[in-house]
Amino acid sequence: MNTAAFTKHEIYNKLAGLSEKELASIADFVDFMRHQKKLKPQKVLKLQGILKGCDIDFSDLKRFKTQTWQHVDQEFADE
Repeated sequence: MNTAAFTKHEIYNKLAGLSEKELASIADFVDFMRHQKKLKPQKVLKLQGILKGCDIDFSDLKRFKTQTWQHVDQEFADE
């Protein structure tokens, strides 16, 4: 079982109910932890404006998200 993947999924689920201020505090803590380990910051790619005027169907994105985490749920159920 990939415990790192399971832990990331668990953390992601716990973040769902937090406020913007609380999420900002957690992001600061993660940045601090990355700084301690001397990890380089991840590059963020902003796509603002590229898709302006396009009709986007988010159902595929939701399905992709479900399929992406499905293996973690299956591994957890097997235990």
